[in-house]
Amino acid sequence: MDFWTNLWSFATAVGTLALAAATYAIIRQGTKLREDSELQRLDTERQHRDRLKPICVLMPYDYVDSWNKRGELINTIPPNSENPGFGRVMVHCTLRNVGTGPALHLRLKFRFLDKNGWSTEPWELSPLGAGEQYGSLSAPLVIPIRLQGAFNETDFSAMSNNLWEIWLEYQDVFGKKFESVHSKAPMDPNLSAAKWVTLSGENQPRADLRALPWFTYIEPKSL
Repeated sequence: MDFWTNLWSFATAVGTLALAAATYAIIRQGTKLREDSELQRLDTERQHRDRLKPICVLMPYDYVDSWNKRGELINTIPPNSENPGFGRVMVHCTLRNVGTGPALHLRLKFRFLDKNGWSTEPWELSPLGAGEQYGSLSAPLVIPIRLQGAFNETDFSAMSNNLWEIWLEYQDVFGKKFESVHSKAPMDPNLSAAKWVTLSGENQPRADLRALPWFTYIEPKSL
């Protein structure tokens, strides 16, 4: 009797283990199917977002980066009696959306590197559809700037000589935020980012500054 009892106990144990293994395999398979389905959903969502992604850029009228003459791409218009608290900046570029989706909540601001990164108040522009543009040689883009304590009329009159950046802030139809940065400086003034080289016949190294592109596109990382 002990033999049959032990055999039955062994068979029962084997059956229990086999059932547990089969149950585990089914659970794992179900989990993997759910994970694959979620990955597929996220990939489909990403592709859908990419098909509606805006990319806004300020393009010089001749489509050529003026590099050492970027400062000439703007000029200031002083306030007048009708609008004493506002100056205006004429931007000699076409603002174009070269992306595949509309740019919503589009705003433009000026940031000054020689004023510790201080920025003007963002000025809101109308939504810009894919392939659409604002501003032209005959009708330049003109941006108002409110003059206040931190940025008065004297600061405004010297604005063209400052080390400025033009920032575009906008969103896609899903609420995802983007930024486009346009730099007056042709070279990065940050010496920590420079390479130091010693030329032939010289004893002291000199900074080989990093060139800055006119346009930099900033897209937040996906979660």
